[in-house]
Formats: sequence, structure tokens, C-alpha cells
Amino acid sequence: MPSGKYLAKFRGEDVYTMLYLYHSKGDSSETLESRFSIGQEALRGFLEGRYRRECYENYKAVEKMFHRTRTVAGL
Repeated sequence: MPSGKYLAKFRGEDVYTMLYLYHSKGDSSETLESRFSIGQEALRGFLEGRYRRECYENYKAVEKMFHRTRTVAGL
């Protein structure tokens, strides 16, 4: 498990970007590892909501809202 000090170097903005690129744009974990200079275990923790849970939950809530908006608008 990555140390708290290691995980703290990633800002909330970084975590939201990782979540967006992975879940919405379909970037591979290898691409994100390289782009953010992050280890595989730490990246998986962010992407699965084990680390920075509040970022993960907020991201999922926003995605759900956008999905509903697109569905209602017929997009």
C-alpha cells in the first residue's frame, strides 16, 4: 500500500483528471501511470475509490447527473 505522504502529492485536481480520463475518455491505466508519474497500485486505488474516496464519489455523482441530462435531452 502506498504511503500517505506519496498519495498526498496528488492534488484533488489530479485525481479528478485521472478519473475523467480513465472512466469517460477510456485512457489506459498505463497511459495514466506515465502521464502522472504514479505507481500502478496507487492509480488503481484512486480509480476504484479506495484512496481519496470523496473525489471518487463526487466524480461519480457528477457523471450520473450528466448521464441523466443527456438522456433527458435525447443525446
